[in-house]
Amino acid sequence: MAGTDLHRQIILHTKTDGSDQDHIDVVHLSYASLISDRTEYLLGSTADNPGPAMADVIMQGMQALKNRDQKAAAGVPCNTFHAPEIFNPFKETLLAEDSDIQIVHMLEETASYILDILPKAKRIGLLSTTGTRSSRVWHHQLAQYGIEIIEVPEELQPRLHENIYHPKWGIKAISKASERVKLDFDGFCQMLLEEQADGIILGCTELPLIFPIDTFLGVPLIDPMIPLARALIREASPSQLMELKKIF
Repeated sequence: MAGTDLHRQIILHTKTDGSDQDHIDVVHLSYASLISDRTEYLLGSTADNPGPAMADVIMQGMQALKNRDQKAAAGVPCNTFHAPEIFNPFKETLLAEDSDIQIVHMLEETASYILDILPKAKRIGLLSTTGTRSSRVWHHQLAQYGIEIIEVPEELQPRLHENIYHPKWGIKAISKASERVKLDFDGFCQMLLEEQADGIILGCTELPLIFPIDTFLGVPLIDPMIPLARALIREASPSQLMELKKIF
């Protein structure tokens, strides 16, 4: 679902003349069977690093553009994938192939997006998988800007993770949010607001299925898919990047 939403956001943020033909060409690749689970790798449950496998998928996509004189950009719609243990081997594999594709880093783009829309933010809440939390990738990304990441209490993280990963009722399993999941995440957001969060990062790309809205009780919800989509447009066809609407 994360991949389909990225494609949708690319369309929504592209300026066109009103025709289908004026939209940016998108190669959308989904090879789930080849990419091991990111959290399981970070927690040591599998030895298969998903980074190089994703690089191979990207190279397959490049074949579709091989005979066309076009700029190409690529991004991965997964927060946990951007942990350095995964993202660095991914990028190194592409560099070894002499790929001239522009790789967009979703978390770096989201950090810039936060500075743009919330320039006075000091504390940002994070809802994420256990893999993303344990990697502290968001902490490192925002600390350089003096922004503190706050999360739900450690003892509640397994419950948060289960809402995403449960094989029968988790968001990934059913591609939507059940009522029990919605109630849990409402509670998680309330906790972050009580800790004075200036905004909340939806730090798993399936979470916008629960919150297809811009704010929670007046506090901005930050969907990393939006800055990722905008960055891909900027790199591939900058003149077609729609002006960012200031919604907060």
